[in-house]
Amino acid sequence: MLPRSFTFLLVPDFSLMPFTAAIEPLRVANRMEGQAHYSWRTASADGQSVRASNGTLVQVDTSLTDAPPGHALILCAGLRAADQKRAPIRAALRHHARRGVMIGSVCTGSVLLADAGLLDGHRCTVHWEEIESLAENYPALTVTRSLFEIDRDRFTCSGGTAPLDLMLHFIAADVGKELGARVADQMLHHSARQASEPQRL
Repeated sequence: MLPRSFTFLLVPDFSLMPFTAAIEPLRVANRMEGQAHYSWRTASADGQSVRASNGTLVQVDTSLTDAPPGHALILCAGLRAADQKRAPIRAALRHHARRGVMIGSVCTGSVLLADAGLLDGHRCTVHWEEIESLAENYPALTVTRSLFEIDRDRFTCSGGTAPLDLMLHFIAADVGKELGARVADQMLHHSARQASEPQRL
């Protein structure tokens, strides 16, 4: 379904690399196709700037409650994701889910999706440092060690460069494998990894 729009929800101490690894393939795909197949906006819980774990301050476009629903909402977290569990975030995430928006996460965002009850009955993954903790704290979840998981209207992705592989998967599904390969080539990512590949060497 094109064009496709994404809202990236940034929480304090989010990891910058997974966030940019998710956005850049979309930008490259648009440039190569000469049209805006993809659009994106950034949001925070209160509409204020958010500082990444590396100290970079990111000015967002909107607050989560004011964000247009779009096609997919991606929660970007990082260090101390569990410290960001907040009732307003849970309520807003559930509100978007009820409206039929695809809900996803990168890095440790799965922790907050689990806290909101949005991963119940779905396969999910998280950065390898948090796999055991997520499985222990939410025993009803099916937590895998995959690079990413797409289960119906939920998708979760481990950290680092794995969101690049996730977005290449979406691009190939939306437009075709040829464009996915060209985007990977442009980004010097010589082969898109499959979802089931392990996170660690």
